[in-house]
Amino acid sequence: MSRAELADQARDHELSYREYLAAVNSAGPGTLIPAAVWLRLAQLALYENRDEERAGFYSARIQPAELSAPQREALERLRRRLSYRALPPEMLGLGDGNVSALRVDGDDLWIGTWNGGVSRLSLSGGQAKVFREGRESLVPSTVRCIEISASRVWVGTYQGLFSYAKAGARWQEIEAFAGAEPRKVEALRLAGGRLYVGTLGHGLWRQEAGEGAKGWRRISSGPLPGDFVTCLEVDGQDLLIGTLTQGVVRLDLRSLRLRGFEEAAGGLAARNVTMLLADPPRGLWVGTYGDGLYYWDRQASRLAHYSRRGGQLGDDWVLCAVRAESGTYFGTLGGGMARYVQGRWEVLGFREGVLSADIPALTYAAPRLYLGSLGAGVSVLTEERP
Repeated sequence: MSRAELADQARDHELSYREYLAAVNSAGPGTLIPAAVWLRLAQLALYENRDEERAGFYSARIQPAELSAPQREALERLRRRLSYRALPPEMLGLGDGNVSALRVDGDDLWIGTWNGGVSRLSLSGGQAKVFREGRESLVPSTVRCIEISASRVWVGTYQGLFSYAKAGARWQEIEAFAGAEPRKVEALRLAGGRLYVGTLGHGLWRQEAGEGAKGWRRISSGPLPGDFVTCLEVDGQDLLIGTLTQGVVRLDLRSLRLRGFEEAAGGLAARNVTMLLADPPRGLWVGTYGDGLYYWDRQASRLAHYSRRGGQLGDDWVLCAVRAESGTYFGTLGGGMARYVQGRWEVLGFREGVLSADIPALTYAAPRLYLGSLGAGVSVLTEERP
């Protein structure tokens, strides 16, 4: 048994890495390095040293045909993991690795966290800007949602609503959502040139004119959409409203008429809706807390249900979704991520390289998928088209 293998057996990973590397460096010209050695170097570099660049270098030198079946499986796991690039909290300048919101705006990735505020990362340069001081500060740290317009970045928090003017690099607190007991903003969506704001406890609001307290109007009709709005999505001329107790509600953006989604979906039973993703022109994805995922196929007038028990999801708490070139991705609480493409499902967890089991935020800018996690910050998957 070699010195490197003995160190491995003793779980002295630092010594093992040095010994494997020394064996490779001391090999004479033309000496064939066994694939198993390159594999172990790649594993130690990635899993112990967190050195993705070196792990990729070693991995590229492996001839899979020279490996045993278990070693080939280990290589596949390693290469899947290498397809995800980690953006840890320290790289983003944040003290919180619990990501709540992600949005791409040109070369900028905006990252909101549960308790660490908001950061803006330059995708080309890699520099992060955390807004904490002076006129460029976002005082509330409990970010829940982000929306981007041509001139502003809107940030919803549990301490109200804020906007960031791109031209002047200044934050502004929106008066209508402030006060001694500020409104908890859970969802934001631009539709028809106006910003719609979903809150927990104060229903749905629409920006009318200006940004003062009188420039906002609450949208309601009888019990709809209720006081607790969890998510918003644009579907043609409708704004779809996900709620905590009323299921899915439709708002006609022209007439502002509200109606329950049951008249379209034939009785969607889920009341606690967490995610909505339009799939034009065919249908709509509806994610729930604990009841899995639904798909309303309007062309076939059919409602399909997907769940952990059915093998389509890693968990029935569906938190977010995004459409990419390589498929539609769904983030869950406790079950990693699921991908749907051309009628096929794939559950993506630790074995497939996903860095966290909890994925509350997803966004996409071709060819990269950005995953926000609870605890592990942000990771980036460069997609392969199906």
